[in-house]
Amino acid sequence: VMFMDACEHVARICRVLQQPGGNALLLGVGGSGRQSLSRLGSFMCEFELFQTEVVKGYGMTEFKEDLKGCLMKCGNALTATTFLFADTQIVDEQMVEAINNVLNSGDVPNLYKPEDIDAIMHACRAACQGDGIAPTKANVFSTYLARVKSCVHVILAFSPVGDSFRTRLRMFPSLVNCCTINWFGEWPAEALYSVGKQQMTLDDLQLPNLEGVLNLFKVIHQSVEVASKDVLATAKRAIYITPTSFLMLISSFKKALALRRDSVGTLRNRLQRGLDALGAAAYAVANMEKELTA
Repeated sequence: VMFMDACEHVARICRVLQQPGGNALLLGVGGSGRQSLSRLGSFMCEFELFQTEVVKGYGMTEFKEDLKGCLMKCGNALTATTFLFADTQIVDEQMVEAINNVLNSGDVPNLYKPEDIDAIMHACRAACQGDGIAPTKANVFSTYLARVKSCVHVILAFSPVGDSFRTRLRMFPSLVNCCTINWFGEWPAEALYSVGKQQMTLDDLQLPNLEGVLNLFKVIHQSVEVASKDVLATAKRAIYITPTSFLMLISSFKKALALRRDSVGTLRNRLQRGLDALGAAAYAVANMEKELTA
C-alpha cells in the first residue's frame, strides 16, 4: 500500500541514492517502514541491494567477509549497490566503526588479504592507466577506493531511542557528516486508513460497515499517540506507538472477530440441533396421538 507520506520518503531515498557518494541515515522507531522503503527505492534506482543476514554465531569475522565481498563487487565490477544496515543487526560495535570507515574513506583497515589485493590490482590497473596515472600499487588502490565510494551507497536504518544511538553518533561522526538524514515520524490519517483498508480486505470479513471500522481504528491509534505524549509530559515516561502497533490492532481485531464468530456459530449450531430434536419429538408425538385416537 502506497500513500503520500511513503511516496515522499521513497522520493527522498531515490534522490540520495542517485547523488554521487550519496548515503542516507533513516531515523525512526521500528516498524515505520525504513527498510521496506529503502528496498523499494534501491529497486527503482536499479541498484543491487546488499544486506547482511545475522544468524546464530554471526560475528565480526563474518561481517567483514560480507562487507569485503560487497566492496570488491563495487570497486572491481563497478556495480552500483545499496548497502542496507539496521541497528538491529549490530552484534558488535566494531561493525559501526567499519561502516563509519566506509562512509569516510571507502576502506576498512586490515580488510583485504594478499589475494584480494591481487584481484584489485588486476581489475583496476587498466582504469588507473586510463586516467593517466602511473599504475603503482598505491595509485591502483586509490583508484579502487574511488570506484568503491562512487558505487556503494550506504543506508542506515537506526532508531533514535536510547543512549546507544547518541553514543554511536559521538564515537562515529561520519554517520551524520557523510549521510543525509531522513526522519520517519508518525503515520498520517491517510496512511492509517489506506493500510487499514488493505489489511481488512485481505480476507472476506463480511462486515456491514467497513468504513466505520476503519475510521474507528484510525481514531483509536491517533488517540493513543496523543495519550502517549501526555504520559511523557506528566510522568516523563516515553511510550512509543509505532505503525506496527496499528497493524497489531487490526490483527487482534481479526482474530477476536474470528473467535467470536466461531463461538456464535457453535451456539447457533447447538440451538439448531435442539430445535430439530424438538421438532422431531413433536412430529413423533403427533403421530402417536393419531395412532391412539384411531
